[in-house]
Amino acid sequence: MRVQRKGLKLGGLACLLRRRAWPCLLPFLFLFIPPLLAQTVDLTGWHSGAVELTSGWVTQAGDDPGWASSDFNDSAWKPVELDDMGGAQPGWRWFRVHVKLGDDHPYVHLLIVGGGGTYELHVNGQRMDGPKLLPELGVSRPTERVVWIGEGDTDLELALRTHAPVSYTGWHLPLFLDFELGTPDAIDTARAAAQSQRMYAALPSIAINLLVILAGICAFALYRSQSTHKEYRWLGFYLLLLGLSNLLLFSATDGILPLDCNDLLGDPLIYFFTIMQIEFTFSFVGQRVGRVWRAYEGLLVAMLIPCGLTAVGMLSASVYTLVEAAAILPAALLLPVLLTIWYRRGNREAGWLIVPSLLPAAATAIFDLGTTSIFAGWGRLDFLANPIPVGPISLQLSDAGDFLFVLAIGVVMFFRFTRVSREQARSAAELDAAREMQRRMVPVQLPEVAGYAIEAAYFPAAEVGGDFYQVLGQRDGSTVVVVGDVSGKGLQAAMTGTLALGALRTLAAEDLGPAQLLARLNEQIVSTQETGFITCLCVRIAPDGRVTAANAGHLVPYRNGEEIELESGLPLGVSAAAQYGEGMLVLAPGDMLTLLSDGVVEAMTPGGELFGFARTQQISRRRALEIADAARHFGQRDDITVLTLTLTGMGVVHA
Repeated sequence: MRVQRKGLKLGGLACLLRRRAWPCLLPFLFLFIPPLLAQTVDLTGWHSGAVELTSGWVTQAGDDPGWASSDFNDSAWKPVELDDMGGAQPGWRWFRVHVKLGDDHPYVHLLIVGGGGTYELHVNGQRMDGPKLLPELGVSRPTERVVWIGEGDTDLELALRTHAPVSYTGWHLPLFLDFELGTPDAIDTARAAAQSQRMYAALPSIAINLLVILAGICAFALYRSQSTHKEYRWLGFYLLLLGLSNLLLFSATDGILPLDCNDLLGDPLIYFFTIMQIEFTFSFVGQRVGRVWRAYEGLLVAMLIPCGLTAVGMLSASVYTLVEAAAILPAALLLPVLLTIWYRRGNREAGWLIVPSLLPAAATAIFDLGTTSIFAGWGRLDFLANPIPVGPISLQLSDAGDFLFVLAIGVVMFFRFTRVSREQARSAAELDAAREMQRRMVPVQLPEVAGYAIEAAYFPAAEVGGDFYQVLGQRDGSTVVVVGDVSGKGLQAAMTGTLALGALRTLAAEDLGPAQLLARLNEQIVSTQETGFITCLCVRIAPDGRVTAANAGHLVPYRNGEEIELESGLPLGVSAAAQYGEGMLVLAPGDMLTLLSDGVVEAMTPGGELFGFARTQQISRRRALEIADAARHFGQRDDITVLTLTLTGMGVVHA
């Protein structure tokens, strides 16, 4: 029950005044009026249970340790209802009440529901253990504290010394919600009920935001399995920051964490998860973030300045929440518009995000408008910040938006992940097939060539390259060496290369000269109607050093570091009427013939400098692996193939 202040009756005094006897009583009035105004909460009839003690208090702004004394005269202080003062005012303030108990009263406990860290309690001039004033970073919303008083004293002078910092008053929270006196069991029951009610209201928000954080972790797991899809990474950051921001907000408003946890961490995270939403949206639909959106992201980062000003009290919370809503509203409104435009242009996946993208940022902006309405006293928009009843529980608007977003994005990501997984499985199968074809195009072990030392080095730029080389023996004891480069990459290039190799081996068995071999090979490639083309260099070497060569658009070979003059025809597969000429030379013992692909010449530094023909010629007398390594370290951009032939004149020499 609520115990009201017991005022003294002044009927007799009024009667005397009406009889104009007040001049005689004037000295007595100045003597007795202060005690008459110092009213007392009479609980002499209380013996069990708990009583509400929010009435009968007086208050005074300022801070004086003497105000805790039971002998202090507080008759000039302002009467106040402890639970009906509105939002706390900044600074120091004291509250006092005198309680009269019966001689046989039981043990007394007090239940105080007040701002955590904003007050301390004095009883009969002595500061009690338990509630204490904390630094600004430790202050929390009103929570339940129990103070043991004991038995014996029948007159209790209760004094509350309070200090509300900016981090507390900015939330427009009251200093006290309840103050009860009672037996230990009754007070413990009241404390448990108040705490349960507070925590019950917090559980839906905590559960939903933990779910959002878990969804973010799952998005990171998707990114780990599909690392080329950056949208999963941005989604993971977005959900993680979104859930953490709201978890800090509602943990602070429900008294689980200090209020500054939201002011210093929760609020700044709003701008970062909005940036993550922008990055995720553009990445999801395969679009680049333009300059305007980059500028907007910079503006969001700059919002940390007003956020910090609010935390230190230099900007009012009502103004800040309105600014915050205005800052994130463009993302809430414009991203769905962009998604709609992309969808109408044929990007079907953009349509999946239109509705989900509206939910979190829009819900946060609407919640901020409602909060601003409450702080500023507008009244009409207060309902935007009120919880939404959902059966036996109530949900904050932002929690509802986040929950619906997680459900919607979960469905979208499921279908997206399934589609991408099928594509990856198909690509993996194609890659395996291409690797097998590549293995045939580039032999792991070179055959022995009579009279020559032969070496080769091959480094693809990707998992499957387009270069190939073959060393094919002839019936007359000579050897055909072919180096080629298929345009394109991946499975298509490997298929074209494999087709060329099959035809090459068949034609090589006919003992054709290099020019005729290339012409016949060109006809077969053109007839297959395969896309792309092949540059190819064909060299026929005899054990005595005689060399015949023909070139189809490939780099010319080097002899002892000098380019060989050789006519170059069209690449294979361009025209069925292409013709190829031959060149002949004779190698002396020790002479080296170097064949290579354009991956050596076209190696490039990050600054754009080409390896070039001059460097290639300078190192063309080195071993095949040394030439390839020099190009790779310079800056590989394409497949690198190097094959060297050195005439030994000593019969069969191992590669």
